Amino acid sequence: MKTLILYFSMSGYTRKVAECIRDGIVEETGQCDLVDLADADARSVAEYDLVGLGCPVYFYKEPFNVSDFIEGLPPLKDKHWFAFCTHGSVMGKTLISMSERLQQKGIVVVGYFHSYADATAPFFPYPVPTSGHPDRREYEQAQAFGREVPERSSRIAQGEVNLVPTPDPVPEQWVQLADMLTREAVSQMFPPLRIDLEKCTFCHACEDSCPAGGIDVEADPPRIQSPCIYCYQCSMTCPTLAIDADWETIDTSFGESLFAMYLQELEKAEARGEFRRYVDPETIDLQDSQLMQRRRKLEECKG
Repeated sequence: MKTLILYFSMSGYTRKVAECIRDGIVEETGQCDLVDLADADARSVAEYDLVGLGCPVYFYKEPFNVSDFIEGLPPLKDKHWFAFCTHGSVMGKTLISMSERLQQKGIVVVGYFHSYADATAPFFPYPVPTSGHPDRREYEQAQAFGREVPERSSRIAQGEVNLVPTPDPVPEQWVQLADMLTREAVSQMFPPLRIDLEKCTFCHACEDSCPAGGIDVEADPPRIQSPCIYCYQCSMTCPTLAIDADWETIDTSFGESLFAMYLQELEKAEARGEFRRYVDPETIDLQDSQLMQRRRKLEECKG
């Protein structure tokens, strides 16, 4: 069985989960290629018997570059894929959405896996309720999933179609939010980014970190968010905070209500034994964003 795992990872957690799944597959089959989605050729995936696709959760579904990749796939009738994701607090409809898109290409989705993970964004506080994840148990679970999924794929290929799984259902509120947060809606919801050329050192860290190739600091005027998947990794990696936005325009009261809903979902998951708490929510200052923390550190370094 020739196997491939494609992954998109910004903070490294999805990549680590992908590596664990890869290790599990290699234990069973002796082979599994691991490729960053940015380096993937959509046409070459047809060469593989089993393909995994993994990503973090953005806006309660797969990131826009991942959905674009799936849309660009050729027809792959009866090919076997599996989907996995990492998420902070709420997975939303990610695995459901990925499954639906893959099935439209004729693909049979033979497995699903998800893990909690730390979350980074300039307007989020830090730590977040899921800081400390993925933990050792989740990495072990990912490796166990990797050992199991090739056998399931083989049995399905031999006619045991009753083994084809379906993603777990998710509360309708998260499905509605995911459907509402289209690319256009997100672009209007969050303030546009700008590059402060007085602060920019032209180190190109923002360009290197952008998964959409949407930044060119040498252009006149500098190009940013063209295109954009709204991961805000550029603003999180810029060493001089030259990439900024009017973050104060974001409705923080809505964020506080969402935070309360996240905690409710995590409490349910904790009661089911699916989540382990490493951060006391009472210690999280919702008004102290990661961007504010980075600004303080930069000022301390200057001082």
